[in-house]
Amino acid sequence: MAVAALALADKSLQPFVHSLNRFGIQTPWYKRGEVRTTYNYCDMCPWRCGVVVQSVGGRVVKIDGNPKDPKSRGMLCARGQAGASFLYDPDRLLDPMIRTGARGANQFRKVSWNDALDYTAEKMLKIKAAHGQEAIAFFGHTSGDFWFTDHLPQAWGSPNAAKPSMSLCTSPREEAATLTFGRAIGNHEPVDWEEARCIILIGTHIGEDARNTMMQDFARARGRGAKVIVVDPRFSSVSMKSDTWLPIKPGTDLALLLAWMNVLIGESLYDKGFVDTWTVGFDQLAAHVKPFTPEWAAPITDLTPDQIRQTARMMAAARPQSVIVPGRHVTWYGDDSQRMRGIYIINALLGALGAARRLYQRRLPGGARATHPTP
Repeated sequence: MAVAALALADKSLQPFVHSLNRFGIQTPWYKRGEVRTTYNYCDMCPWRCGVVVQSVGGRVVKIDGNPKDPKSRGMLCARGQAGASFLYDPDRLLDPMIRTGARGANQFRKVSWNDALDYTAEKMLKIKAAHGQEAIAFFGHTSGDFWFTDHLPQAWGSPNAAKPSMSLCTSPREEAATLTFGRAIGNHEPVDWEEARCIILIGTHIGEDARNTMMQDFARARGRGAKVIVVDPRFSSVSMKSDTWLPIKPGTDLALLLAWMNVLIGESLYDKGFVDTWTVGFDQLAAHVKPFTPEWAAPITDLTPDQIRQTARMMAAARPQSVIVPGRHVTWYGDDSQRMRGIYIINALLGALGAARRLYQRRLPGGARATHPTP
């Protein structure tokens, strides 16, 4: 009887709620009508988190992370939470637009999608007739971009296709990974956040350039007691959460990486078992980094030798559960692929590659091998 009374009261209140709304008195969104729940994914960034959407009267009023989605895990970043506002932003474009005035005059007219596609096709054919297929370049980004950067250019006959996400963000990282250990990193970055005991961030703006899952993983690792070293000229959001902040001079990251290698090798802090079993060229590397001491790097990086030495020892103390996180926006200074190679080499010196799963194969007298789990 009580449940029935509450249900009846809720329905009887609806006209009252509508009256309040007409007078400009705000009422809770869940009292404005029947709440409909649907499921989708967030399109506010390339991460594509699963979302639960609440709608009333055909209008989205609330967006939450889907607790069953492995990316959102029931939580969203600020951009995802703002999805409803973006959806109904008065400046949002809802139709294709064709410019009717001069560039910069802000004069456009709305057209249908068929008209827009026909207009574009006619322009493309004119360019092809005058200059050839290769005179057109194709650019794509985020969800579904392969249609515009792979299939369409090939069908059209132009090799000129690119993704800003590669040229501005990840290309040096992927090239460096392929050169260093034979495979690209890809997305999402394969970091064992659950087991990491020391996390090193070089220009990785966790908390600012948000990636929802990574932000959650980082927060849990920090809450679990993982040490955090942040290399960034700015006192960024994540620098505020770090154990050690290294305010490096911009453009000198490679000098710091070389000095870290110098300490790890010179003080025998590297993972000898991993290096012996899984790497080649260690002797050449050791000879190469021998001159690059913390004292050499200090005036270049605006850091002190003690800062460089202590952070190298900190990451070594936690190996192999110590990792420099592969960044996403790594196109900075012109030495980007070499800088990323330095990062991957340090991760190898720390034994951090595949640490949770690998088995060491140690050589025994007579050429035999002994297998035992990673410590």
